[in-house]
Amino acid sequence: MMKGTIQLLAVAVFTLVMQAGEALAQPPPVPTEQHSIIVVDRSGSMTVTRSDGQTRFQAAIQNAKDYVNLPLAIPHFFSVWSFEGTSYIKEQGFASATTTIATLNRLTVGTGVTPLAYTVCDAIDALFTFKPELGNKARKVVKLVSDGEENSTPAGTQCHGPSSTLNTPPYTAGSWEWKVYNKFATLNPNTPPPAGAFFPAVLNVTVLGGYISLRSASSSALEYSPEGHAMAPRSMSKLADFYSFLQTLAQDSGGTFTQIEDAKPAPVFGDTNGDFCVDGTDYNEVMANFTFTVPPGNPAADFNNDKVVDYYDYVIVVNNQGAGAGCGSSSLLINK
Repeated sequence: MMKGTIQLLAVAVFTLVMQAGEALAQPPPVPTEQHSIIVVDRSGSMTVTRSDGQTRFQAAIQNAKDYVNLPLAIPHFFSVWSFEGTSYIKEQGFASATTTIATLNRLTVGTGVTPLAYTVCDAIDALFTFKPELGNKARKVVKLVSDGEENSTPAGTQCHGPSSTLNTPPYTAGSWEWKVYNKFATLNPNTPPPAGAFFPAVLNVTVLGGYISLRSASSSALEYSPEGHAMAPRSMSKLADFYSFLQTLAQDSGGTFTQIEDAKPAPVFGDTNGDFCVDGTDYNEVMANFTFTVPPGNPAADFNNDKVVDYYDYVIVVNNQGAGAGCGSSSLLINK
């Protein structure tokens, strides 16, 4: 029995590797399902209060729920993970949108630091063990919602490494950025992709603005290392490098990058021009791009990121008319 089990596992691993190679060599077929792992940052800095009175964690949970509620033409299954300290919690296996919303509603924020690289790389492995029989006909997405830079991935885990000294791909060999980028591109943290490769894993990321330096546990800091040690403050330029890394990875993998700044309203799905209001302007943009694939269609009108502006984007912009903190009484709305 043991020998048979090992042989089955070997076949499964070989199949995944071959499928990944095929994904790199040619565009994937039109997906028949989408599988997303929603990765939520529970680190201490997520307790920071934004200008709208919400904490970053509350804004993150709302963003994740909005993602779950996006209509899609194909079945969509969700898993939920959270992370803080030096590890992560698998809050929920793959399930329906209704179950996922209930899971997100019960999550609470913690006080630990940010093992981001550790969590997202392991999440990719979990994505490709769910319904492997679909092969590359399933779109695999990591939906990351976080406010902090990677700072606590344990040594010895697959994506642990120092910070890159290079700000663009291929990043410094052996760095955590290099490994995470490779993991999305080839499913192997130590194998860089060839130029122009199609990524088998997609990153949809929302970052919440600002940065809280880690201090000693005896201070009033919001985040504490497991040992209570102080951490060297990170400059704003280093934070910009981190955001640039996430934006580049999202773009190269075919995903999305969204920033929620503390001093600005939270973005809303259906807003094509970034004015924090879904109105007639956004409706007109969807109609102007209707039936277009993306590209050449405007990606801002493809709210569910399925690479086509279609009926489901129309439903989003119509149902969200008047939503957003930027909408005033004079906002031009369409007649629903």
